[in-house]
Amino acid sequence: MIRLPAIFCLFPMVAAAADLPDMLRFTNDDQLRGSFRGMREGPQALWQNEDLAEPAAFKTSRIRHIVLRGGRPLKLLDTLSHVELINGDKVPGLITALDGDSMTLETGYAGKLRIPRDHIAMLAPNPLGGRVAYYGPFAADDWKMIHSEFPDGMPEADAEGKEKEESPGRWAFSGSAWHWNHKSGGTALIRETGMPERSVLRCDLAWKNRLNLSIALHADFARPKADEKELPKPENRGGMHMNPSSMPQLFGNSYVLQLYSNYVTLLRTSVDADGKFAIERPRSNSGASRLGETGRARIELRSNRRTGEIILFVNDEFTAQWNGLDLTADEPAGGEVKTGGGPGFGFVAQGGDSPVRISDIIMSEWNGMPDSARSLQMDGQDVVLMANGTDRYSGKVGNLDDQGGILFEGKHGRFRFPLEDVSEIRFAKQSLAKTSEPPADNVVLRLAPIGAISGQPVPGEGPALGIISPIMGRMDLSLEPSVMIEFNAQSQPMDDWNADF
Repeated sequence: MIRLPAIFCLFPMVAAAADLPDMLRFTNDDQLRGSFRGMREGPQALWQNEDLAEPAAFKTSRIRHIVLRGGRPLKLLDTLSHVELINGDKVPGLITALDGDSMTLETGYAGKLRIPRDHIAMLAPNPLGGRVAYYGPFAADDWKMIHSEFPDGMPEADAEGKEKEESPGRWAFSGSAWHWNHKSGGTALIRETGMPERSVLRCDLAWKNRLNLSIALHADFARPKADEKELPKPENRGGMHMNPSSMPQLFGNSYVLQLYSNYVTLLRTSVDADGKFAIERPRSNSGASRLGETGRARIELRSNRRTGEIILFVNDEFTAQWNGLDLTADEPAGGEVKTGGGPGFGFVAQGGDSPVRISDIIMSEWNGMPDSARSLQMDGQDVVLMANGTDRYSGKVGNLDDQGGILFEGKHGRFRFPLEDVSEIRFAKQSLAKTSEPPADNVVLRLAPIGAISGQPVPGEGPALGIISPIMGRMDLSLEPSVMIEFNAQSQPMDDWNADF
């Protein structure tokens, strides 16, 4: 029996999904509220709202994406097990068969799928290491913006979505991502709950000019009570950088990772029982990031609040580690508990003229796994990473037997690994087929809490989206676990984050 990582903290959003409208965003950022009804030849998307007697058809070449039910699924996938294809698709499902030619995946949204083996880059029977607390962003109201001048939340924008001239800058939500593009930093984008004590935070970053972004972990958002003269001044709006000493005003007790183009640092922010704030800089074992100017990267932070451990991976490669940290709750002799951290996390752009885009954010529990099979991918050998987080093997992965065990031949002998004990399998690069550019009219269907499947749309109406995948063939994908349909995804350059960039 394959062990299934549980999915939690997402059920409230599922319950409210049926009452939310869909949202269609055009390539010029115009929006329509209504209901997605299917596809027609062209290809064209069918759209219905209360102002239309009949559904309207829009050419998909003019559509950026359709967000279904405000980014909330009607039904969550029942497993995090998935496979990653050579074209970047992530296909969720249970692995029921594997041989030298193909793999069979059992899914609740598309039935049984057969995938050629040489098109599979990675198997993840037990990914992420634990339960998923958050996956997105698909909706702006899942997040909150705060500033040192507005620690309880930024004031509402006007009817046109614009802030006053003298107001701090705002993060913009567009294209299932958060964007920052202002002359000065200082506004934090936060979630006040959802970070487990042992956690994995993953996100995709893109930036221009020089990267200057901070990520807060285990924040409790406690507010300093010091005299106003002692509090750090907000950043100069005409200047370029926020005042780092304002971090305690934003996050309270927390650890703040500062990501720059060439290095990383870690700050400890604290607010004591008397409201006095402080900032410390713990010693790092490594600190060179080599992110460069104008680029993209996948950031992964693994942290354990109880043991005081934080590990940073950039593009699946180890970058830095901090040990001996402490964000636990202290209990003085008098019995009064002083909180040393909390379940919140967030992002803040510190520098000016440093546009940033944050997307594909996943927060999950961490099982203590120190690294990833993806950081060990080899040209000529498969890599198997076990679920205990310490054992890994390189060699040749064979078939899946009738009892659910992976047959494996390595340098020191032959083995059988129960699939439930395997975290990830990364196949040798030399065994993979070559990738090709997708057609211009490709669509990408995103699933919750994890999954992205691409292909050419097939005409049809109803609760499913028909697509033809160049790898898996014709599929009818249920829209119940779906949260977004992306159009023209491969043609969106980094310079087109939004109209202001």
